[in-house]
Amino acid sequence: MITLTFSPLSADSQVLVRAVFFRICADYTLRGPDNTVVATYTAHTWLLGARNCREFHCNNAVYLRVTGADGSRERLGPYEFLRAAEGALFTQGQCLGSYSPKYTGVALRCWHEVALLSSASAP
Repeated sequence: MITLTFSPLSADSQVLVRAVFFRICADYTLRGPDNTVVATYTAHTWLLGARNCREFHCNNAVYLRVTGADGSRERLGPYEFLRAAEGALFTQGQCLGSYSPKYTGVALRCWHEVALLSSASAP
């Protein structure tokens, strides 16, 4: 099970969301196992319901299954800490790659889709 912690822009409390896996899709949505939209990435924030969040992070071991624009797939991880912010994924201050072409930092890779998998669901 993966737990994502969303950090709101306002002084609201953090929001925890749990699922077996999540996917950041090419349409900038974060989807759960049943393909339901959990959040949408727009204008440097994640929209979670009616809340604008600057980022989400995961503190439990997570693997990534990334898909490039050309359809190539790669499995990365595990990562003990992962943060999604400003259109990219980070671990311990290092940028792993971006999920948004609007990311303005230095990214090694730009991915079309990113699946966040727990050790139980990672092949």
